[in-house]
Amino acid sequence: MKQTDIEAKVMKHDRQIVAIQKLIATGMKMIVRNDQQIARNSQQIAQLTKNVNTLVKSLERGQNGSRNPGSPRVH
Repeated sequence: MKQTDIEAKVMKHDRQIVAIQKLIATGMKMIVRNDQQIARNSQQIAQLTKNVNTLVKSLERGQNGSRNPGSPRVH
């Protein structure tokens, strides 16, 4: 092989290495963003669960909006 052929192959491999490094860096950024989104979703799920549990408890009580259980019902 000639020196120019070797240099061309080395340059090609160098470009490939740079491209792979860029792919890895981009992938790492995507993982960080994904982790942040998962954290936000977890907080939202926890709040939603709390709200649903509160709703279920209020429905289980079966009250009609009256605060005094001994008061007569008005139809």
